Amino acid sequence: MNSRLLILAGVVTLANAAKPVVVDDTAYLAFARHIAAAPADPYGFELFWYDAPEPAMDILCPPVLPYWLAAGVRVVGVEPVLLKLWLFPVAWLLAWALRDLLRRFAPGTEAAALPLIVLSPAVLPMVNLMLDVPAAALGLAALAVFARAADRGSWCLAVGAGLLAALAMQTKYTALVAPAVLGWYGLTHRRLALAVVAVAAAAGGFAAWEGLVQLKYGTSHFLHHAGQQAASEDGWLADKFDLVAPLAGHLGVLGVGFALYAQRSLGLPRGLIAGGAVLWLIGAALIAVTSGADAVLVGTREHPKLTLPTLVWRTTGAAVLLTALAAALRLLGRRDARDAGNWFVVGWVLLELGGYFGMTPFPAARRVIGVSLAVGVLAARVVSRTPARPPARWVVPFGVGAGVLLAALDGYDALPEKVLAERAAAVIPAGSRAWYVGHWGFQFYCERAGMTPAVVGASRLSEGDYLVLPRFPAEADFPRPFAGWLWFPPEPPAGAEVVAEFVWDDGLKAQTVPNLYGGTEPVVGRDHPRLRVAVYRLTRPWVAGEE
Repeated sequence: MNSRLLILAGVVTLANAAKPVVVDDTAYLAFARHIAAAPADPYGFELFWYDAPEPAMDILCPPVLPYWLAAGVRVVGVEPVLLKLWLFPVAWLLAWALRDLLRRFAPGTEAAALPLIVLSPAVLPMVNLMLDVPAAALGLAALAVFARAADRGSWCLAVGAGLLAALAMQTKYTALVAPAVLGWYGLTHRRLALAVVAVAAAAGGFAAWEGLVQLKYGTSHFLHHAGQQAASEDGWLADKFDLVAPLAGHLGVLGVGFALYAQRSLGLPRGLIAGGAVLWLIGAALIAVTSGADAVLVGTREHPKLTLPTLVWRTTGAAVLLTALAAALRLLGRRDARDAGNWFVVGWVLLELGGYFGMTPFPAARRVIGVSLAVGVLAARVVSRTPARPPARWVVPFGVGAGVLLAALDGYDALPEKVLAERAAAVIPAGSRAWYVGHWGFQFYCERAGMTPAVVGASRLSEGDYLVLPRFPAEADFPRPFAGWLWFPPEPPAGAEVVAEFVWDDGLKAQTVPNLYGGTEPVVGRDHPRLRVAVYRLTRPWVAGEE
């Protein structure tokens, strides 16, 4: 194994291990725990999610990552830190595939472009225990292996590439773009027969698992969830148009380093590039210290028309997209415009954009990982093809620094749900029955402390029981840890005694939870404490959620 790959994968893995359980990690840990105990019955259980137990089939969770985590659970138990270390092969595979693709499409840039991409905001903060980065790693590996198959005319490697693509799709369904990328490579490089074999292997592997699920449960997991997708009242096109601005917003953080890397090769003056980087830093710093209310530039707090995060991130994201467009035009307009690699890389970016718009149910940074990685390779290719105008030496440290800063902020912002759940558990007398309301990381740490979820209209609490409630800000419409709409905001029963209240607040206004994982801007300012949790002792019997 190359030491450079080991170091990069190690950095990604250790940075991830330092972060507490956050957002959807809780669901995948629950699947892993169940599969470790019942590997032949992956969806045969119920999972408390938001406000009530749900059949596992209703939680979108393809099998590859849960089975890998389940193998880790058999070795180390349900220990998030150790299970994140268990994901080291994922980080290594991502780094290996990217190195292989950079050597192929952007020779001479690997030393700079590989750490720029692997340690970028598109990867370093995004691993968690979630599906997105593993799916990207498998998809990129499928492409790297298929390119080798095309070089050698190897049918075996083509089948292997297809099976890797099948694993990518069964890690996250957004990787359905992977076979299209293989097919596009075969088309541009005149290896159509190999591409047909690879795509057939991908489709066959994907369908084989869905067929097994159909036989066992009476429905395919993929078709079960595909059938639940529906357009809003505004229509499908309007829904997809609404994804344009968030794409720019998230690329304004995830792709900033890639744009800076390519811009000198596209002819932009060094001073202009440096000025753009300085403006980005100033904007990021202002967002970090400005509350949400003070960040409203146009409109009112209740109805903002333009905010500071929107201005900074979307303007930067527009610059990233324009840089990608300029890079594509430069490659396709060169004397070697017929070069298959040029057409492939440009088409790859377009396929990822198509996948984003076609398969994104709601905006989130993780939805643009595929686009970001393809743009990173596109940037490296235009740099490789323009050796007379290399990027400045500060660009790679800048891009890596953006990844480190976002990872540090996201790790810090994930802490309150862990710490306050543990503090709440510490004030509950041993042997007492304790209930909680909440979701995401808060759910995991409350259950780990022995608490039981309070299900609206079903859980019957007795006198003397304890109830742990997040206290949501009055103006928040999607607060953390969001507990669903059946009981919003959750309130304690009349007469309940307040045992303790814990508040996590600090001078840093920037937050990523939950907006990085389900929102239009990756980092925004907050107007309230990161988390407030109260512990109550019941003085009478009570059914959860009743007044």
